[in-house]
Amino acid sequence: METAPLGAFPRLLMVTILVAVNLAGCGSLYLRDDSVKQATANAKAELDKVNLVAVFDDEAAYLDRLQQDENAAVAESLGAQRDRVLLTMLQGRPGNPDTRVFMAARIDGYLQAVAGKSDRGPGAKLWRLIDKARGQTRKPLADALAEVLKSDGSQVQGPKGVDNPELPSPSGNTLAQAIADSQAAVVQREKKQAEAKAAQETFQKQLKAAADDLAAGTARQETFTGLLAKFNELLKKAKDESNPYIGEFVSASLIEELDGLIAVTDPKGIDEPADSKARAVIGFVHAAFGVGDAFSDPPRVPHPNALAVVKAWLTYRANLTSADLAQAQAKEEVVHAKLAAVTEQVYYLSRAGDQLASIDTSPALEKGAGFARLVASNNAATRQAATGTLHYFASAWTKGFIPAQQLNEVAVPLIERRASLQQSRLAGEAWLGELKPAVATLAAYGEGGIDPHLIAELLQVLGISAIAVGVN
Repeated sequence: METAPLGAFPRLLMVTILVAVNLAGCGSLYLRDDSVKQATANAKAELDKVNLVAVFDDEAAYLDRLQQDENAAVAESLGAQRDRVLLTMLQGRPGNPDTRVFMAARIDGYLQAVAGKSDRGPGAKLWRLIDKARGQTRKPLADALAEVLKSDGSQVQGPKGVDNPELPSPSGNTLAQAIADSQAAVVQREKKQAEAKAAQETFQKQLKAAADDLAAGTARQETFTGLLAKFNELLKKAKDESNPYIGEFVSASLIEELDGLIAVTDPKGIDEPADSKARAVIGFVHAAFGVGDAFSDPPRVPHPNALAVVKAWLTYRANLTSADLAQAQAKEEVVHAKLAAVTEQVYYLSRAGDQLASIDTSPALEKGAGFARLVASNNAATRQAATGTLHYFASAWTKGFIPAQQLNEVAVPLIERRASLQQSRLAGEAWLGELKPAVATLAAYGEGGIDPHLIAELLQVLGISAIAVGVN
């Protein structure tokens, strides 16, 4: 994304700033003018009215409604497929074997597609293995499933004498792939966090070294241009390597130090910060924005409003990486949610097969008979098993296939749309965050209380922050 928070200026603000540029060119002489006072006051009043929050909140609410509607559409579509199959099982299929054979074929076909095997034969049951994995609360589900299936999965056997072809999964997922994806997501996140922590420590050491050099009197301007180069390098690395943790950690470190500088700055912008770390931040600000001077005696601290603009830009950079991080986390959550959905598919299909196996088969059903006969049987055990089979088979759809397809069709695309919305929100906030201190200064200038050179300083900061110090 292009990092240019100062998108398009309102006409009034642009005119006001151009007026300020001309006035600043007059040097230190400033003659109070009522028209300038009115223009700058109007600019501040108009900017204070700008409220972008409602615009972005409305769009976020729209995306929430869209997600609900699209989830409902997916649930309705797959729910109709589920109900059609269940109705066929209840009513039977004239001219075909009884519906117990049809149900067995469905269970076997879906299990082979999703789990790679059916467990309707003797041996361990997949649903029991899943329960065992869920019981390992100290381990992620993916690791627990991989461990249990590796150690006990060989005991799972398919039904003998039944050759049912694999059926396409309604949500297109497999248990093995979902486990691998979930494990890989965790490993990748931990790797990126470690890399970001190392980058943060490197940058903090470089900032401290600059402060130490200042304290010892050995620092040069190159010290801070190098610090700026390192900052930009890390931000670029964060983008190129899709590692938002780097940008977040490094930006947060600099904002913390900038807050410390602002805290020791006199409201009038005149101070003599003895702290070498504060002077180091002045050096960075000068290298990045061309204002302030860490080497003068005493150090020349940028005006608080200029520092506020710098902070707005740095906060924007930090928030952008936080937005990227939120997007990465949302994608990872979807990966884990897909595993949970696929696990539910296997769990309930396995339970349906287990219940099917316990139905009393001694009374033969006439050709084409459905489960309705079994549900209405005089044998309580048969009624319970038949009802359980239908319930678990339906649950495999309701709690497994449907949620997985909602993730595929709805959640994943909306992650990108929400990320774009958040980036726009942050750009708007940065736009206001940078303009308000500048326009407040212009209004004070219009009142006759600000040195014109301060206007030039603010315009310098605004101009450079608008192109994000070359980091795009």
